[in-house]
Amino acid sequence: MGCQCLNKNKEDEINAELKDDLNKTEPEIINVFNKEECENLMEIKKNEIQDKITDLDSQIDNAKEETVNRFNFRVLELINKIRKNPPSYANTVLDNIKNITVEGNKTVFRKKVKVLLNKGESEFKNAADILKKTNPMNELVSKKEIEIPLPLSYEEIHDNLLLINQVNIIRQNFNVNVYFKNLIKNPEIAVLMLIVDDSVDNPGMRRNAILNPKFRKIGINSKFIGNTFVSFFSFSK
Repeated sequence: MGCQCLNKNKEDEINAELKDDLNKTEPEIINVFNKEECENLMEIKKNEIQDKITDLDSQIDNAKEETVNRFNFRVLELINKIRKNPPSYANTVLDNIKNITVEGNKTVFRKKVKVLLNKGESEFKNAADILKKTNPMNELVSKKEIEIPLPLSYEEIHDNLLLINQVNIIRQNFNVNVYFKNLIKNPEIAVLMLIVDDSVDNPGMRRNAILNPKFRKIGINSKFIGNTFVSFFSFSK
């Protein structure tokens, strides 16, 4: 009996020591495991999120590139279609009068995009009358050499002095008769607004360039700066 008690006491003592050792080491092992596991999981999640962001950025860039390519192609197509038969586009201009509304004290055009107008309906009718009296003319040919370099930042989009300087550089080697800026990314609406040309600054100048039979060349350069679309038009004889 004495031996059994001694062995029992010894066993209990050993078990107690083992338990103490386990109590000391287990939290440390768990903490190290959890920290490493968390870091690994965080890194995996971080990489997954970065991959998704990269994929999304790539999709956005591709979509923007497609928009730019479509705009350049479609705008030239529309302009040449109008030049070949100006009176036929008069009906398109008149049909779009229904999209003019007054919001507060502002006259706006609403169809896919919102465009602030100066005179509104009267200028649409004026453009239609001019188109009806305009004779067919030659198509314009797209020329890279007269394309105006695009701005690099949002601030440069509205820097008219920079635009003038860029055109003057081109004029050292190539003839540029008329140039202007456009901020509408929908090609159909952009061309409509250029033909109506209901602007405060040089009204009619853009329409006159598009309908000038002496012009033979056109430069259209477009891009997105952030989410802002900008295109420069240039015309040459």
